[in-house]
Amino acid sequence: MGCYPLHPALATAEPLPGQVDVVIAGSGIMGCASAYYLSRQGLSVLVCDKAGLASQQSTRAWGFVRQQARDPAEVPLMQAAIPLWQGLERELQAPLEWRQGGCLYLAETDEQVARYQDWLQVAAQHGLDTRLLTARDVAALWPSLAEPRRGGLYTASDGQAEPRRVAPAYAWRAREGGVRFAEGCGVRGVDLAGGAVCGVQTERGYVKTARLLIAAGASSWRLLRPLGLDIPQQSIRCTVSRTSPGPSLGAGCFIGHGIGIRQRADGSFNLADEAQADIDLSLGYLRGAAWYLPLLREHHRSFRFRLTGGWLHDLRQRLSDDHPALGERDPHVRPQDSRVRTAEHALHQAFPALREVRVLESWAGLIDVLPDGIPVLDAPSTVPGLWVATGFCGHGFALGPLVGQQMARWIAGGTPALDLTAFRLGRFADGSAGKPYSLF
Repeated sequence: MGCYPLHPALATAEPLPGQVDVVIAGSGIMGCASAYYLSRQGLSVLVCDKAGLASQQSTRAWGFVRQQARDPAEVPLMQAAIPLWQGLERELQAPLEWRQGGCLYLAETDEQVARYQDWLQVAAQHGLDTRLLTARDVAALWPSLAEPRRGGLYTASDGQAEPRRVAPAYAWRAREGGVRFAEGCGVRGVDLAGGAVCGVQTERGYVKTARLLIAAGASSWRLLRPLGLDIPQQSIRCTVSRTSPGPSLGAGCFIGHGIGIRQRADGSFNLADEAQADIDLSLGYLRGAAWYLPLLREHHRSFRFRLTGGWLHDLRQRLSDDHPALGERDPHVRPQDSRVRTAEHALHQAFPALREVRVLESWAGLIDVLPDGIPVLDAPSTVPGLWVATGFCGHGFALGPLVGQQMARWIAGGTPALDLTAFRLGRFADGSAGKPYSLF
């Protein structure tokens, strides 16, 4: 398969086109995949990003490609995504490190066992190959695991891929198909004519278009608010590490014993402090607080509030911000060192064969979350010509190819092949948004 620069420079300095069929705000995996599939339908596309290509969460994810333990509304989407992943390296002619080795969530408490048993009903409804394993089953599947506990939830058809490769690969092939990329060039505003999209104001000039996809991650709400579309979007900070290579544990993804891991193709591990996140308190958290405060009691174990000076940074940013629709251009998100140390220690305890493995690098990303734990995939009727794909709550990487395909089909004048009703933006305004199955 062909190779390509990991983060290709895609025409950053080229003049912008005066008019295109579609503008995409955001060059993460959703924006790049949508651009690729739109280009295959013969549409002219401009992708704008206020920072660099896929420079935020899309390349900082764990790399799990899982169907199991998702909100039931997402399961049909992930089932449709798996066949796309299976053929994606061949389609994009790029090494994405795709491996289909299953996913195991260890059951360590009676509460977890009961929850996994309940989720088996969702799996059965959709015909998934998910099953509940006994401790003996887990020991056979992961023989290096020190303690298999009470068993676990396992889906053999789940897989993994390398986030640092996928969005750039989509962008590279999209570029070959005529898509223009403008890095360091954010969308500052949306122009309407008769209530419909007619163009966008970017940092490098005006571009006419009748179709706009907002896929700007944690900044999407900034572009939506001036259009009269409020979305209670927030962001949380998650820390991930990469270790030195170790003995082979196979191609499976694992969560349990306080860690989340997957072994990469080179033998190293992506390692995290299980499904944990940090909230750096700032003025921004006052927005949408009414949506999130009721959730804290049930989900408080998943979060740690941090007084890191975020509020002061937020205040400085607000005072110096000439373009509120952009926000901070390229947030340099610091990993939480204590989580790195905790995860490395837990890895050695859980897998004694990996005691010589050490963390080589760590990073953090801002995960954009919504209070019901599922994304927005919509074309709001109040603004014809607008599409939105945002709020993936930390599990959007796996959905990227499918979302790109569906949004492209929709934008090109068709209709999505899947029912996306549950992902309407209007669910927050009309009160139909439910409780989250998980927040990320």
